[in-house]
Amino acid sequence: MSPLDYPVSTIDAPLRVSGKFFCSGNGVNFLKVVTFGPFPAGAFPDEGICQLKSIRDDLGANAIRVYEIPTLLFLHECARYGLRVFITLPWSQHVDFTRESHVLAEADQLLLETIKRFRGHPAVAGYFIGNEIETTLVRWMGKRQVLEQLERLIDLGHANDPDALFAYANYPSTEYLLPRNQDFVAFNLYLEDRESFARYLSRLQNLAGDKPLLISEFGVDAENHGEDVQSEMLKWHVEEACRAGAAGTTVFAWSDLWQRGGNTIEEYSFGLKRRDDTAKPAMGELKEKWGPLQRGSDELPLEATPSMSVIVCTYRGSATLVECLDSLVALDYPAVELLLVNDGSDNRVSELVAEYDKIREISIPHSGLSAARNIGAEAAQGEILVYTDDDCIVEPDWLRWMAHQFLRNDSVGCAGGPNIPPAPQSAMQAVIAAAPGGPTHVLLTDAEAEHLPGCNLAVRKDVFEEVGGFNPIFRTAGDDVDFCWRVLEAGYDLGFHAAAFVWHHRRFSYRTYFRQQFGYGKAEAMLMPLHRQRFRGLGGAVWKGQVYTSRSPVSSFVYHGHYGYEPFQLIYPDENLGMSEVCLHALWWLLAIALIVGGFWVGGLFIPAGLMVAGSVFVARRRALRAGIDAAFDGPGARISVALLVLAQGFLRSGSRLALGWKDAKWSRGLEVVTTATLKKVASGWWKLGKERSFWSGEGIARDEFLTAVREIYPKAEVDETGRTDLILSRGWFWNWALITATEYHEDNKRLTRMRLLGRPEPVMRFLVLPLVVGVIVAVGLGWGLKNELLTLGILSAIAFFASRLFVAVRIPRLVKAARLAGLEPV
Repeated sequence: MSPLDYPVSTIDAPLRVSGKFFCSGNGVNFLKVVTFGPFPAGAFPDEGICQLKSIRDDLGANAIRVYEIPTLLFLHECARYGLRVFITLPWSQHVDFTRESHVLAEADQLLLETIKRFRGHPAVAGYFIGNEIETTLVRWMGKRQVLEQLERLIDLGHANDPDALFAYANYPSTEYLLPRNQDFVAFNLYLEDRESFARYLSRLQNLAGDKPLLISEFGVDAENHGEDVQSEMLKWHVEEACRAGAAGTTVFAWSDLWQRGGNTIEEYSFGLKRRDDTAKPAMGELKEKWGPLQRGSDELPLEATPSMSVIVCTYRGSATLVECLDSLVALDYPAVELLLVNDGSDNRVSELVAEYDKIREISIPHSGLSAARNIGAEAAQGEILVYTDDDCIVEPDWLRWMAHQFLRNDSVGCAGGPNIPPAPQSAMQAVIAAAPGGPTHVLLTDAEAEHLPGCNLAVRKDVFEEVGGFNPIFRTAGDDVDFCWRVLEAGYDLGFHAAAFVWHHRRFSYRTYFRQQFGYGKAEAMLMPLHRQRFRGLGGAVWKGQVYTSRSPVSSFVYHGHYGYEPFQLIYPDENLGMSEVCLHALWWLLAIALIVGGFWVGGLFIPAGLMVAGSVFVARRRALRAGIDAAFDGPGARISVALLVLAQGFLRSGSRLALGWKDAKWSRGLEVVTTATLKKVASGWWKLGKERSFWSGEGIARDEFLTAVREIYPKAEVDETGRTDLILSRGWFWNWALITATEYHEDNKRLTRMRLLGRPEPVMRFLVLPLVVGVIVAVGLGWGLKNELLTLGILSAIAFFASRLFVAVRIPRLVKAARLAGLEPV
């Protein structure tokens, strides 16, 4: 956009992301959004410009979401009224766009044209590059393939407008579609039970990780529920969104005038305005709720404000201390005491603290982190002790979120939240922030933790005293893990809230990062004899919960449900992650090195050594590709650097843990863990032989009717309850034959149903074939002259491959018959 085209605007600053919130200028900006359109032709001759003043004044919204590309005049008017605009790109997401290349080309062109037209416009809040791609279609295309295309669109957007925000508008049935490079996480959410809504928001906050969570649609149909119920539900949805720490929420919709696919929608009434343009009761209720909101914490119901003592322990930490102390004195909480324990009586630290009247310094000889934290607790007067580090920065409402956790549950002994790295200032900082091994929380549920890092940890003082404080043997790390485990053993819960976050600088150089990882391994070795039941084998701690990670859960297992229709398709940890950890362990590398050395005498040993190194590199590469690197420093070099840090981190942490704790390690249990992980890996995955066909209907017939007809043709077919496929047609000792389908919805009630017949080897086949393949390859490598056997193996494999293809081809005519029986015609 040319500067000459800039409109008169009442929007003071562009929208940006700041941790879990949106900001504009110097403050947090809670987004109060309403969807606008698409309207039936002729509903508003001026594109709806006449409604904008009412949206701002009568509703109190500060943003709108549109589903069609607006005109420049419309955006000018939005800027004049102070309304930010989220633009949803309307491209063909209802088809298999991974195969229809022209669809993606059209989406690229639309995105580039839209950015070129509006770049720099003050009203543009951001872009949704997609919206609710249908769940069975995602399963058909593959979640990894869909994610790649969504991320490619976001990269294209960032490259052409670095200042704009980009995201994908998701929904619960595909909650696993979380592009790593989106600026915020958005979900369309239609849950009409308040408790279920609140619980699911906690889940979404944890899926969002370090990014803001925006509810991109929430609506209530007044046609079915009545206008009073609509008003009440929209009111409590705002309250729960705020209490969950969401960065904003979007009400669907502004008006009952609404069209989809060119057809006017008459059977629903989600609007805040009726079709005659009169306001419903929800309009006034929302304005009353939205009016005073600036931050989500404004809606927190704090019946009391327990006194809190914030304790910062520092050992020669003057480099980052000023930022930390500045944030502490800006805390918005009525009953707070600020303490700094100067571990080592550093003169520079004392000089800095002297500039702050509100902060009390306690100087001690260098005693270590645990001892310093205990001394701070002894001096504290508050009911609740709150710990953070000298390289952390807190938000003004940090303590309000902490108090909220203690007040809503008496069983909470400790509470905390995430720790998020600030925006990196160099490529090295960006790489280290994206590398594994940083301080992180472990969650048992979405609101209950198993571990909270000491940089963001609050504890009731009586609980602190009951468990005996921190163990002074831990001088630099491990103290918080030991402390949290003892609090849990005492019968208390560890609360967690995503909005109670702190900014936490990661290490500033590779040398300090390597030292940190070595120290973490040392701390784990010290924890082993104290908590033997918490460790297994030669690995790290065994957690009942899930270790928090900012990596995209692309490798996780998704439960799709019956025919892929499960409304909440939850993400479960990958069963094969154990093998990934094995490939990064120090013993793995030592064994690979030993095989390489032995290979100079017995050449065949180079083969297993090479496979081991390749396995480690593969794991590191996969993790690096999914790492969240700041866009300003992202690139091939940064990804390679992260991969190298993944390898180094695994070696250093496991190596120091083993070197210092080998007496307490469970060696036999370690062998069992490795064997189990290997067997799981062997028994999972593998190849799938597939054959595809497509069927057309001009009468609205889709996959459900087709699957019903298939079950008539195959009466012994069973439903795949995991939802990975739709039907398992037959199952044998060596192979099973499964069917997966998806339907594309086109205009005028036309449907295209796609079918894929899969031939998959059963575990018995895998365990029979794998030793044979590996054995022949190793034998050839050892020079045993089994080249004829290798050729024979190749011929047998080819015969098996073509035989399975033949079996697939034989089944296709029966499936075509089922399609015709259902009223579908082959394409």
